[in-house]
Amino acid sequence: MTAPAHSPVPESTERGILSRRNFLYLSGVAAASALAAHYLRPRHLAPARAIANPLAHYPDRGWEESYRDQYKYDGTFSWVCAPNDTHNCRVLAHTRNGVIVRMGDQYDVGTYADLYGNKATSSWGIRQCAKGYTFHRIVYGAFRLKHPIVRAGWRRWAEAGFPDLTPELRRLYRFDDRGSDSFEKISWDDANRLIARSLHSIARRYSGEEGAARLRSEGYPEEMIQDMGGAGTRTIKMRGGMGLLGVMGKYGMYRLCNSLALLDQHVRGVSEQEARAGRIWSNYTWHGDQAPGHPWVHGLQNSETDFNDLRSSKLIVMNGKNLVENKMTEAHWFIECMERGAKIVVIAPEYGAPSTKADYWIPVRPATDAALWLGVARLLIDRNWYDAPFVKSFTDLPLLIRSDNLRRLRAHEIFPDYRGRLPKDGPSFRVQGLTDEQYAKLGDFVVWDEKTGGPVALHRDLVGERMTAAGIEPALDGVWTVKLVDGTSVEVHTLWSMYRRHLEDYDLDTVAEVTAAPRELIERLAHDIATTKPVSIHQGEGINHWFHGTEANRAAYLPIMLTGNIGRPGAGCHGWAGNYKSALFQGSKETGYGFKGWVGEDPFHPNLDPDAKPHDIHANVRFKDEEPAYWNHGDIPLIVDTPKEGRKCFTGKSHMPTPTRAIFFTNVNLINNAKWCYGVIKNVNPKVELIVSIDIQMTASVQFADFALPANSWVEFEDLEITASCSNPFLQIWKGGIRPLYDSRDDLAILAGIANALGDETKDSRFRDYFKFENEKRRSVYIQRLLDSSTTTAGYRLDDIMAGKYGPPGAALLLFRTYPRIPFYEQIHDSDPFHTDTGRLHAYSDDPTAIDCGENFIVHREGPEATPYLPNAILSSNPWVRPNDYGIPLDARHWDDRTVRNVKLPWAELKQSKNFLWDEGYQFYCLTPKSRHRVHSTWSNVDWHQIWDSNFGDPYRLDRRLAGVGEHQIHLNPAAARDLGLRDGDYVYVDANPADRPYYGATPADPFYRISRCMLRVTLNAAYPYHIVMMKHGTFIATPKTVAAQQQRADGMALSDDGYMANFRFGSQQSITRNWHMPMHQTDTLFHKSKAFMSFLFGGEADNHAVNTVPKECLVRIVKAEDGGPGGRGVWQPGAEGMSPAGENDTMLRYLSGGFST
Repeated sequence: MTAPAHSPVPESTERGILSRRNFLYLSGVAAASALAAHYLRPRHLAPARAIANPLAHYPDRGWEESYRDQYKYDGTFSWVCAPNDTHNCRVLAHTRNGVIVRMGDQYDVGTYADLYGNKATSSWGIRQCAKGYTFHRIVYGAFRLKHPIVRAGWRRWAEAGFPDLTPELRRLYRFDDRGSDSFEKISWDDANRLIARSLHSIARRYSGEEGAARLRSEGYPEEMIQDMGGAGTRTIKMRGGMGLLGVMGKYGMYRLCNSLALLDQHVRGVSEQEARAGRIWSNYTWHGDQAPGHPWVHGLQNSETDFNDLRSSKLIVMNGKNLVENKMTEAHWFIECMERGAKIVVIAPEYGAPSTKADYWIPVRPATDAALWLGVARLLIDRNWYDAPFVKSFTDLPLLIRSDNLRRLRAHEIFPDYRGRLPKDGPSFRVQGLTDEQYAKLGDFVVWDEKTGGPVALHRDLVGERMTAAGIEPALDGVWTVKLVDGTSVEVHTLWSMYRRHLEDYDLDTVAEVTAAPRELIERLAHDIATTKPVSIHQGEGINHWFHGTEANRAAYLPIMLTGNIGRPGAGCHGWAGNYKSALFQGSKETGYGFKGWVGEDPFHPNLDPDAKPHDIHANVRFKDEEPAYWNHGDIPLIVDTPKEGRKCFTGKSHMPTPTRAIFFTNVNLINNAKWCYGVIKNVNPKVELIVSIDIQMTASVQFADFALPANSWVEFEDLEITASCSNPFLQIWKGGIRPLYDSRDDLAILAGIANALGDETKDSRFRDYFKFENEKRRSVYIQRLLDSSTTTAGYRLDDIMAGKYGPPGAALLLFRTYPRIPFYEQIHDSDPFHTDTGRLHAYSDDPTAIDCGENFIVHREGPEATPYLPNAILSSNPWVRPNDYGIPLDARHWDDRTVRNVKLPWAELKQSKNFLWDEGYQFYCLTPKSRHRVHSTWSNVDWHQIWDSNFGDPYRLDRRLAGVGEHQIHLNPAAARDLGLRDGDYVYVDANPADRPYYGATPADPFYRISRCMLRVTLNAAYPYHIVMMKHGTFIATPKTVAAQQQRADGMALSDDGYMANFRFGSQQSITRNWHMPMHQTDTLFHKSKAFMSFLFGGEADNHAVNTVPKECLVRIVKAEDGGPGGRGVWQPGAEGMSPAGENDTMLRYLSGGFST
């Protein structure tokens, strides 16, 4: 393997003796080379002697010495493996001579405790997976960033004084060709100085009216420019990648962003109150990992439990969630339920790993899960399989809905001189943080009281026992005419009665036809939910990564609401994806600002007292949330010229993006993992003036950046870091156990360095003050402040945790009301309201956007692309579903037109409609789940995982076409492969809508088209239905340098000279994806809880109510590229040996039928 250009080859060795430095080099860069084979050869091994009778002569055991020597160690240290998989496993690293030789579990999870003496159990172990076992192969691997680097063209632009980037200068300084430019080594001081100068230049260039005029001339919509408020700092975007994985260093990026308000004050000369910082980019929603329907149902960002709560479930339903592969160290909790008498049900298009654990598997057509749950809900209602007291007490189904405007009937509309009755000492105001202004907007609601025979007002605290104590008995079913205070009359229905009509479209036969699920299994599922308690439903990326995941999330709650399966051990409807939950460091009026006090402390007056009390830390958030999805959509919001209403902006003001001129990101492979990544690279990033990646190794995102700043890995941290998890109760604090191998720094130290340079650039000491304790190497001050001010950690002392008072040093249990943590325990146990406007679980929304979209009721919708039928059609004949089509014709082809067109059809008509893409040969849904061998893209360049991850792993690389020692693959049904003329192991091109993919404006004549068109191997898999294919998500993409490397290197590897290795020869999984802007994710009116503080808000908040990316929303076409045999000639041999699906020989058929068992 060729050494990366930025890491010199080590000096020569003598007499076969390796220095520590040379070992570190050879174990990474030359792991597969002849040099390593020479120096590390097994000199003391010999063939074993044959022993005819081991009872007569015991075999030689001398070989055991070599085995023991291999595993010998002289030290250990504890660290936390914290990728975005939610587990945060505490790992024991074994070292010899300061080098990690292996990893292992600590076997002490049963000792974790809290302030009150509660303890975890050893049942949580073993907490380890293959990625933790192999992390040292990343640490010592060939691909580490060893020192700061800067792109050569960018440096020349900076030296020229940052001139305006005309099209000619973009070409001259290679802003339009970053991926082919070279990097130069740079010192930390120079890197920070140039970055600070660039930020200052960008803030000046785009501030004021002159900056606005520049942006208008480039075609940016006025809404985006107005949202800047004249501040050029608003064009600077920063993403602390999955910040919970390192609250100090990763979420510290948002603290740096907040400090840009100081820069704005210098540039524009404005007051502290007027100064604006940059935009902070999201994580959870950007990954498409949020269950976007949850805020619509219960008002929270998500619902999930500690994983040991699964032991309490008697019916576990996995719906689009692979708990086997994606919850590896915690999957045993549900698998144990097989032995504990629980039923397990899997709902998924394919027969996969979870299905092997299930009592029954319900196959479904992709993205029709909402229809399935609506069918289940109808059965529960029609057969009286529901819990009427629960429905009346905790759901919105008894509330009255106006049939004229589809709004909930408000108390002030029918009761003269009505004044709100919500008590100030009730949970809404006292606990949940509702404000008077918010309550004035919400008002009170109305039910029909069976005791009085008339309407009565119902405020949001009147749920559960509080409603019972008030003497109210709501009617569930009924239609009445009521007189309004203005003298007019209006027909009102209970929502229950409206749903009985609504569900007429979702009878058992129709649902079976829509979903392709067996009729009898739908019925069986409904019966099991009705007759089993507790029931838990688990959804994940298999739901959330579709355009209408919102409806599937909402629909899955209907059976939970109807049967009262929430707020109790083993019950609920949960979303599982990334480790998103900054809310674990929840702030409150009692404790202080918590998480918000860390990322959003007042930059103008930071508290410099190391012993400051929690309430002395004041938040003054000057940044604004933004979804990277807008940058990913062409750096624009959702604006459509509609035939009916003219130019219409569907992006709410609370979501509105601003033009992007600088991008910072840490701990994430942002560009590699961007949906429609080649579109961003080709059409968006050339206008971005500064891209800074903070990472531990070379990635595609680095190749397309201007700076790469090397971070210390988890095992090299020089000071403490802190994390927690949404799937377990463990608070984890740790630092590294080996010295940094290279000229790298802790994440927070890097951010502080940039802030310090900004202080030097502006001659403002407040930048340094903002990171004072990091600069003084007293990071513990910030961690203690976080602990003191968060509801889940108040009372803990950092010194006690690190001394092992609550378990292993650095570990403790978070402080929740229950163990395991039970979502909505307070709502059911204490009759506190849910975090919605009504205080109840919602089956309905009268939000104006929901009504316009035809999603005021929960409905099934076909996707805007991934469907054989009319894109975005609504399955309904309900007269109270009144979607707005904006006059957009049914044959519209533009992606944004399809996004906003809302048309309802009964199934009899909908199934006769056609998707133009299906007719043009794009007839495969493409599933893109996460792999057990990576977390997003991390571990993509680890040889062991490349080999294990597909059928084409080959450490010898006998076929030189392999990108590395493995090959990415697409799973294809054998019958579909036969009809396409494909054989097992062939290379294929996978194409999506050519109008915009792999990038807008792509033509075969463009050399970048060849680089970006997805090519990979076919593997036959009968587990996937005919029209469904699958390739794993998030691997390393092909770039101009890796494509050139395949042609220039003798071994043909996709390994560029700067140390980046692709997993594809051409293109990537992202070649077939694009960004979609869902109107339901962009409202200014949805009322819900804020993420990390006990309060409410209307409208957008990153990772909470914002655009979710949906990479599965595509149809693809598959065409043969090359034969699978070596060099592209003939058949791939393993596929012709009688073991492949649909090509089994007699021996294989005998094996499959169980003939090998005895």
